[in-house]
Amino acid sequence: MKNLSALLLCGVMFALSSCGDNDNNNPAGGNDGYGYDFTATIATYIDDVVIPTYTLMKNDVKALHDAVVAYDNDPSPDKLVAVCDAWRAARIPWEQSEGFLFGPAALLGLDPSLDSWPLDKGSIDRIISGSEEINPERITADNLHGFHAIEYLIFDGGNPKTSTLGEREQAYLLAAAEILRTDTYLLWANWIGADNIDDDDVSTVFEEEEIEVQYNFTAHFKHAGTAGSLFASQDEAIDQIVEGCITIADEVGAQKIGGPNGQAKEGNLEAAVLEVESWYSWNSIDDYANNIISIRNSYFGGNGLTATTASLSAFVKSKDTALDTEITDAIEAAYDAIYVQMDKPFRNNLTGEKVDAAMDACADLVDIFEKIKSLKD
Repeated sequence: MKNLSALLLCGVMFALSSCGDNDNNNPAGGNDGYGYDFTATIATYIDDVVIPTYTLMKNDVKALHDAVVAYDNDPSPDKLVAVCDAWRAARIPWEQSEGFLFGPAALLGLDPSLDSWPLDKGSIDRIISGSEEINPERITADNLHGFHAIEYLIFDGGNPKTSTLGEREQAYLLAAAEILRTDTYLLWANWIGADNIDDDDVSTVFEEEEIEVQYNFTAHFKHAGTAGSLFASQDEAIDQIVEGCITIADEVGAQKIGGPNGQAKEGNLEAAVLEVESWYSWNSIDDYANNIISIRNSYFGGNGLTATTASLSAFVKSKDTALDTEITDAIEAAYDAIYVQMDKPFRNNLTGEKVDAAMDACADLVDIFEKIKSLKD
């Protein structure tokens, strides 16, 4: 459920070329307006935001897969609780990555594969109630697997299911967990490049599934403005970061919150609830808040509460101190409006002043981030 038209265009451009890790003494390349050397900014963004987020996701999704295997071997209530806990843990880095859903997430179709919503619940139920073998090849459609297919199987009313899953439900859960693990490994590996994979489990899965890593998106960013890079200048790379933040801020306010809110206001309550992402687990507001954290991390150049010295924030501050303060305040306001003020679970509280305030805060964040582009000479 992503707005990726511009990002997919970027992905098509990237697919036409690839670049390696060779150093270049002129990393700034052509400049189209900001008049700033972003070498350190880009390196910080990649090394302290993107790669750590995807590395944590890789590890957490592996833990989720392991928990599913443990449950499949011994389907006890405690082990299902462990699966649910692992699912929630893995959601955090995924949602905190949604500020940078360009590159491999778009190029390889990994965003919809990991997180398609809504599910094709009818087809899932038919597969489970059928007689054909359930394996990863049986559920290849994006809306048949991913985080939310797993969520549907293991949660009921925001809590772990109390009844043991049936044999075919277990088979479906295991198949979905295997796809989720592979997708996550692909996302991580195509950011760092094949030569930089240092995880034996990733290498084993890729070898068993005969998967090749196609890209090194880090190299494109860090070598922006040099021959072979997707980005003709560092400014283009920075614009991609800014657009990533704008896209997810708009999605949270206008779609994730605004979609169900609009349906509820029209009296379509059943449709409204079905449109709420992560409503089986009641994890919706946590998801939205982590999307805002993704924006904050991207802007601050790390996962702390203050900006680093080589961050997008530092650049904006060097040009316009007031704008930097305005952006920082808008990020915090959006986070507060969602995580602190909105009533949980969202599926039961789809309308009202708090919901309206959260949508307004996200819209304000979009408008304020757009102002960064005005810093070009």
